[in-house]
Amino acid sequence: MVNQSVINEASSVRRSESGPVHEIPTDALLPQLSMILDQTAIKDRLQAQMFESAQERKRFVIRSCKIDRVRYKPESSCMVTYRLEIEDTTTRETGEQVLCGRAYPKGLSLSQWDKGRMRPLVQPQFGQPLIYLPDLELVLWSFPNDRKMATLPAAIESARFTSVILPELIVSHLGQGWKIVGTASHVMHYVGEHTCTVKTPVALSHPFKNELQTLTLFGKTYYNEEGTETDRMMRQLWESEARHSSRLEMAKPLGYDTQTKTLWQLAVPGITLEACDIDRQEFVPFLREAARAVAGLHLAPVSVARSVTVADLITTLKRATSVLIRYRSSCGQALVPLTARLIAQADRIPAHPSATIHGDLHLKNFLVDDARVTLIDLDNVCTGSPYLDLGSLIAGLHTYGILHEKSEETVPRLVESFLQAYETHVPWPVRRNLVDWHTAMALITERAYRCVTRLKEGRPAMIEELIALAGRLSQASASCAQGMEP
Repeated sequence: MVNQSVINEASSVRRSESGPVHEIPTDALLPQLSMILDQTAIKDRLQAQMFESAQERKRFVIRSCKIDRVRYKPESSCMVTYRLEIEDTTTRETGEQVLCGRAYPKGLSLSQWDKGRMRPLVQPQFGQPLIYLPDLELVLWSFPNDRKMATLPAAIESARFTSVILPELIVSHLGQGWKIVGTASHVMHYVGEHTCTVKTPVALSHPFKNELQTLTLFGKTYYNEEGTETDRMMRQLWESEARHSSRLEMAKPLGYDTQTKTLWQLAVPGITLEACDIDRQEFVPFLREAARAVAGLHLAPVSVARSVTVADLITTLKRATSVLIRYRSSCGQALVPLTARLIAQADRIPAHPSATIHGDLHLKNFLVDDARVTLIDLDNVCTGSPYLDLGSLIAGLHTYGILHEKSEETVPRLVESFLQAYETHVPWPVRRNLVDWHTAMALITERAYRCVTRLKEGRPAMIEELIALAGRLSQASASCAQGMEP
């Protein structure tokens, strides 16, 4: 089996990604939120209940419990992922166990517990595969068991991969004659009930060519059939003129395993653009290369089933506004008129030729290696206005600037550098008022909204600042009528 103790190591959990949640919503249907988001209290509860016998509870001691991820749906449920450090007091060795589960409104957890017990489960490294805390209406799955990813245990098991899947991937990429000398897998990123990514270095030899080679593969397991569509779309992009001309750098898709719902692709070297220091001189050239990659994607003709329209954005805006006001009523005074203004402005947005857009564009979805910038995480590729991607990326830059207390001049300067570079690679003019409108939308529907649904430490305090920034951009957009009229 793969090494499970390095889950999320690649992303090196940053400040505000994990740790205690200080601003907990008051939710009448989920009054247990304060308890399930209290790491110390949960550690004690799990020590008492995740092991079957008194002997196990004495032998295995939970030394720490950290919250890795929260997905909060107001008045519905709260998904939480815990990372436990557990010591075997017999051997004095320590290991990690990840638990992921949901807290439900009163009376709704028992049916989930019963459904879970009917599933074939695998034994985790520590404790029971399924844990139920009825007083907290909380059902927890011990990795690699997962409520939605039923194929995950099989996907990370090495036997079938090395004997069936890997040889086929090697042949498709390098041709016949290669022998597998060695391989090892590590779970790099786990998003409960959604995806799990495994990194697999493979040592190869070719007896007739007297050649050695090492490849690194990434396998991403999905909870649904989304990987099939992603594989199909990535193959189109890989064969596109934009990729062949190096205007679009991307990972090479290698194959999709329907049995485990796992998409395999060749690893791409580098660090994320977010991990680069935006104050360093080389960041602007990286950002300009990122603009080139985005333009290449936007101009690549790809057949995809998904599309996003302005009407979709308005629906999302209304939902986000409702959640934000319910969570923090004080923001309503600024948010309600802002939402109304954005909706009114939407009627004056001209139709733009449909482009192939990323759909989840932010700094973490660019990998930088020397001067090369690669666009990654293409699960959400769809068709729509290219301004959707521009707005999302710029909203992310503004959020980064707020989090890291950058000067007021820093982000606008970077934004203009990106837009100028992007404009040189596309056949249409980039109208700044349309950029401002889409950025204001993304600041509310993506950035402020996620402050509530993800409850990362320090993020809820940003809500008012994000809304104020969206308001200024919306006003700037309204003050310039040119480009807003069809």
